[in-house]
Amino acid sequence: MEEKDNHSEGGNGRPDGSGGAPRRETIHNQHRRSFWHDYRQPGLYMVTMVIAGRQRLFGKLVGTAKGRPGSGEEPRVELSVLGRRVLEQEVPKISRVYREVEVWRVAMMPDHIHLLLWVREALPEGKSLGQVVRGFKTGCSRAWWAWQDEQAPAGEAAGTAAPAGGAAGAAAAGQTGGQPQPLRPVLFEKGYHDRIINRPGMLENIKRYMQENPLRARIRQECPRLMERQLHLWIAGREYAAFGNLFLLKYPIKEQVFFHRKDKSTGLPTEETDGYRQEHDRLLRLAEEGAVLVTPGISKGEQLVVADALDTGLPLIIIQKEPIGEYWKPAQHRFYACAAGHLLILAPWQVDDSSDYASFHQLNDFAREVCDATAMRILGYSLLAK
Repeated sequence: MEEKDNHSEGGNGRPDGSGGAPRRETIHNQHRRSFWHDYRQPGLYMVTMVIAGRQRLFGKLVGTAKGRPGSGEEPRVELSVLGRRVLEQEVPKISRVYREVEVWRVAMMPDHIHLLLWVREALPEGKSLGQVVRGFKTGCSRAWWAWQDEQAPAGEAAGTAAPAGGAAGAAAAGQTGGQPQPLRPVLFEKGYHDRIINRPGMLENIKRYMQENPLRARIRQECPRLMERQLHLWIAGREYAAFGNLFLLKYPIKEQVFFHRKDKSTGLPTEETDGYRQEHDRLLRLAEEGAVLVTPGISKGEQLVVADALDTGLPLIIIQKEPIGEYWKPAQHRFYACAAGHLLILAPWQVDDSSDYASFHQLNDFAREVCDATAMRILGYSLLAK
């Protein structure tokens, strides 16, 4: 991973909370824009672009998950010739072409790239963040084609086959001496993902996320059974997607964590009652003895148990309303709990979202089903299907 981070985050009008109106964030998929946001105006963004077919053209991941920073064994990406060209030649072009845009940080992985971009003033008429990204992607494709031409035997044209998994499209190289050039596949998948950064804590989390990309990738490689992502599994006849340690489903003892928001007898918040404290301690003792705690972690009482279980490395299954897709990953703290084998996150395919009350009770019903389930089948994962 390479970084450019020579700017302070203070100053008037910056999107770190030091000036300007805050922007709301929306939940979206990997390529969907935040349609309510004006991408022509100043803002701070993390933009992610993925190589078509997930080819590892930018370099290779080296080091080990246990390597200490600075030891030479820490997880990192050794850039390829193409990766270095993109970093050294194409990234600087962004600010040369658009003086309104600064590149604060770059994180390159073998099959994708993250850019932390600050649009410090309104872009020219007819331009937006989309045009900035499109121009960068086009430049990277041309750098890739040039590299292919250099590798081709003298007198032969570079190959035009699409990347593995199918190209996201093709681009014409234009005309040379009146002769049409062959169509070549573009380097990146169609579209890109952007994250609007609108508060200081979010900015720090994004920077840490970019910095730790190689470490997370190496953890997934070295601990595949603890970092399994399954998009389709059955538990007690219900369909789920999952991320984390799937073997937690095989533990014989599972205990549901369920608390209402208010205590019915006193009217107090449940977490403020003596009964809650006793039940909280009982659940953690059970987990210390080998039980797996199961909960959606919605009410404050449930959230406190989840936080304590995560902090102490106790086995935990969380059932969430948010879908788990092909590229979904949990937040940092939960990611490492999954990597350590302490956590499994389940996302049911169908949730009653007619109201918060309905989804709260339904997810807790699902937690009880998981605790009681004797029939579970993870498609394509033979060890657990037995």
